[in-house]
Amino acid sequence: MNRQKRRSASILSSLLTVGLCLLPGSLSFAQPQAERLVLAFYYAWYDQNTWKSGRVPDLPLSPYTSAHRETMARHVGQAKQAGIDAFILNWWGKNNPTNKNLATLLDVAAEQGFHVAVDFDLNSPFMSGPAAYADHLRYLHTVHAAHKAYLRVQNRPVIFFYNVSRLSVSAWQALREEVDPHHNAWWIAEGTDLKYLSVFDGHHLYSIIWPNGMAPAHILPSWGKRVQTYNQQHGTNKLWIATVMPGYDDRKARPAHGFARPRQDGEFYRQCWQAAIASRPHWVVINSFNEWLEGSYIEPSQAYGTLYLELTREWTAQFKKGSSAPPALSSRSSPRLRPSPTPTPSPTPDLPDLICPWPEIRSSVGSLPGQCLCRRFENPPRARAWLTCRFLDFPSWLSVPIAY
Repeated sequence: MNRQKRRSASILSSLLTVGLCLLPGSLSFAQPQAERLVLAFYYAWYDQNTWKSGRVPDLPLSPYTSAHRETMARHVGQAKQAGIDAFILNWWGKNNPTNKNLATLLDVAAEQGFHVAVDFDLNSPFMSGPAAYADHLRYLHTVHAAHKAYLRVQNRPVIFFYNVSRLSVSAWQALREEVDPHHNAWWIAEGTDLKYLSVFDGHHLYSIIWPNGMAPAHILPSWGKRVQTYNQQHGTNKLWIATVMPGYDDRKARPAHGFARPRQDGEFYRQCWQAAIASRPHWVVINSFNEWLEGSYIEPSQAYGTLYLELTREWTAQFKKGSSAPPALSSRSSPRLRPSPTPTPSPTPDLPDLICPWPEIRSSVGSLPGQCLCRRFENPPRARAWLTCRFLDFPSWLSVPIAY
């Protein structure tokens, strides 16, 4: 789902009020095995005002402030017990509270034998453009990725990227050649355009809950096959990371165009895990441990108690003991890329429908046939607009980010 809410004044205000000192962390412990990792997206920008805002669909069992070390310690302990190997913290770059909280989370993780990686969020208001991204990535590689608790696979740090479509394929190629020319890290792209795999080492869908209601049993095996086909056609060994979600509900955070995917007492989460395992992923990523504004949390809550941690424990165990071996990891991936369509809740149109003139949009969905109608949307203060395309021969919509 689109996460532009992170640019809203209320969350930014909360972020700027949170501060925590950088603490040294140098404990040594074993990194997780490369195969069958279970990861979870993690957000460290809440304070007590969050829980009073009326913008979350539920509340934690214990409302908290993200910057508090005891909060992080509790979350790490809960995740470990549920079989999660690492948190993927949404990171807005250096010189802001997500960076201070990352440093603390790494120290807390080291104390408990847990791991942390970063979701490099290109929507961050604290960095913009290739030069800034390069500066922040160099900082990440030299400072945080050197920490003992930072997630490494085959001795390479893992970095997820959100909203890679902000840059062209060629811009990403130049950025990687500048920052990580020898592919000493795993760069994992997000979106629905596999051309980015020409530069990145792996692929995931941030969300698998879209307004068209497509079932995870269709989405995940299909995307696993697409990555497999890409590897066969290009002679590569890119990673497929399957996403699982317990549900979704952003109606309070986005009253104009939010929507919900009911949890069905855990049944939807079970369906996601079944579909994820069927897609034969290298890793699974949970969206999310604590994304409260979008209602995709598995953290214990007042509405669901510890149900989703218990389900996570069952399914992580099943995934890790799986009867069929996951695809093998390669020691290095060579570079390649394309703009990434990312599904978004349907906003209010500002232009009429038109026949889609862009063949790259039609081709980006692969097997969908026929012409499509496109509608352009603008939701300031976004740095881009959206084309939402409905294929005349297929009863669903595809949202595609475009530059202004």
